[in-house]
Amino acid sequence: MKKITVDILMGTAIVLEFLSLPILIHEIVGIALIFLIIAHIQLNKNYFKAIPKGKYTLKRTIDLIINIGLMISLSVTIISGIFSIRKSGLKIGKHKISHIHKSSSVLSLIFLGLHLLSTRKKLSREIKKLH
Repeated sequence: MKKITVDILMGTAIVLEFLSLPILIHEIVGIALIFLIIAHIQLNKNYFKAIPKGKYTLKRTIDLIINIGLMISLSVTIISGIFSIRKSGLKIGKHKISHIHKSSSVLSLIFLGLHLLSTRKKLSREIKKLH
């Protein structure tokens, strides 16, 4: 599967997740999104192999921080989403799991925006290849 196809499907799934959908549809799209994220990571495995190599410029350091933030916030969103399925009263400390899920999803969206901003040239090249 082409990287750009996975990226477009991920973008579509993310937009759907922030719409007011019935809970079952939200859960199905969320599960599909997990698989798309895994595919995206797999298709970009060379990035992960390159992390310990080479010189770190300010831009490369910032990109790495953004990507780590995105991975952590998505992980919290996924885990809290799994735990909140049909268990709306579950709490971690004083926080309802559903609140953690909503908050981490917004944080994920912020990191996603920063990730897209930092990879915009690469993404633009991929989109141009489609024409």
